[in-house]
Amino acid sequence: MVSSLNFKRNRMATGRSRIPSNSIPQALCPDPIVNLAQMAAVKAREAAEAYFTLRHFDCAIMQARAAKELYPDFPGMDNYMAAYQIHSAVSHKKNWYHALGIPNPAVADSEAIKKQYKRLALALHPDKNGSIAADGAFKYVKAAWDVLSNRAKREAYDKSLSPRSQGARGSNNRKPAQQQRSNACSRKRAGPDANSTGGDGSFYKKTIKIVRKSNPGQRATVVMLSVCRVA
Repeated sequence: MVSSLNFKRNRMATGRSRIPSNSIPQALCPDPIVNLAQMAAVKAREAAEAYFTLRHFDCAIMQARAAKELYPDFPGMDNYMAAYQIHSAVSHKKNWYHALGIPNPAVADSEAIKKQYKRLALALHPDKNGSIAADGAFKYVKAAWDVLSNRAKREAYDKSLSPRSQGARGSNNRKPAQQQRSNACSRKRAGPDANSTGGDGSFYKKTIKIVRKSNPGQRATVVMLSVCRVA
């Protein structure tokens, strides 16, 4: 009686899988290596969804890409990545062009924007995309389309982007005051007399020699200290 009970338990244990049947891309193939690749791809997809729930969008993209590499025939992974990338673009405060996957707004005409919107709308459809990120990503795509498909709204939106880019370029060209002062010191130091005051009185440099000897008979330590000041 005990042996038959153990047999039933072992049979139930071996017949039960830890992976839900609906999460396996297709029926397991006889090759065990392919089976392992499929199971690893499923785990990577589950990790991508978990990272998205935690709003770690870049990690979700990496896991979805790993699932695609592990099992290239995994259905729908490109659509998963598209949803994650849209959320990532919005979270990094990218503009609506980046949300639609258009890196250069200057060369994007209305036809290119329409084509990209249709492609993403199809990729984010519930019948094509089972990710929990699809619904929110479609709302972002729809909001981008509402702005960029209307000529007046797009022109106003493009004008709103221009001051930001000009401000970014201005901040990049502006050097910190400390760096400007160090450059002034280096230019003055290249003159014929380094320990002198400039003609305009805006530069001063002095070198101090410090000799230190701790014990009698020990070799002295010499330290040269230069002081540079810009008015």
